[in-house]
Amino acid sequence: MFRSRINHLIRAYPSLNLRIEVHRDQHKALALLPGLRYDDISYTGQPDLQRLMNIMGRVEHAAMYNTTNPFLDYQSLSRKGIGSYSKGLIMEIRRHFYETTTPKSPMQISLKLTGMMDTMYTIRTSATFGGRQKASIMMKSCNTLVHRESGLTEQIPDWFREKFLHLLPEIPDNYRPVEPPNCIGKTFSHHVVVPLRDTDSSGRTRHPSYVRYFTDNISIAANKNFYPALANMLHDYYTMRLSVVHFSPSVWGDSLLVETFQDPKDELKLHCFVCKNGNINWYGCLEFYEVMFQPEVEPFPFMLEYPSKMGS
Repeated sequence: MFRSRINHLIRAYPSLNLRIEVHRDQHKALALLPGLRYDDISYTGQPDLQRLMNIMGRVEHAAMYNTTNPFLDYQSLSRKGIGSYSKGLIMEIRRHFYETTTPKSPMQISLKLTGMMDTMYTIRTSATFGGRQKASIMMKSCNTLVHRESGLTEQIPDWFREKFLHLLPEIPDNYRPVEPPNCIGKTFSHHVVVPLRDTDSSGRTRHPSYVRYFTDNISIAANKNFYPALANMLHDYYTMRLSVVHFSPSVWGDSLLVETFQDPKDELKLHCFVCKNGNINWYGCLEFYEVMFQPEVEPFPFMLEYPSKMGS
């Protein structure tokens, strides 16, 4: 099952002799991909958010199951019956990413462990395109350890903490939980049924799949003039930040209610709740740039430059 993660990535790029370089200390990794394919671009000419998340996530999974030197020594966790799932993530996209649509090659994906808490660890994943020195996309994800059989949350093992704690940044860059808004505006709702392809190897619905439910909903809503400020112009806006958090799992065959609404204070910020049986399973927030192709401001706080070569 786990080897299939690497095979899945290789099949996506059949001409690529894929090699993921994992640092000898196993706290960071690097992969070079040919770049975005035309399938990764939506009909509007913009890169598909769901596909971007899929690519970055699959590199992370493939690195964890690297047979020679697994990222985060993840196979040792697996042998002890411990797995992990992504509790939440923040994805930020810099303006220069939208300057050209294709080609975007080569694509360099880098991974680094940046934070550790009692039951969770934080990974910063960055993507650079076309030989740029600074990352175009940065994703910070919080992963929770769980016991594979019981599904209960696990404390980070002492050996794991001792091995990686001294490799963290001087000021750990821990994930900060995303808080859903207290005030909910008028919502646009529709139902979806989770297909098998939207789940991972554990049977849970994946974050990129929830993001697709989110973007499909706002696209339908905008087409129906539900968001007057975005009507007929939604695809002229470019994503600045996507924040998501997972509360409880959904699985293949579940019927879900997807509800989106506009932030009452910012019309370029949209919120989404995905619910099952009246309970919130997932929350997402999508923020757009107000004006594109202005000179860039300073990068976001956690958008740090990642070295192009694997250092010590």
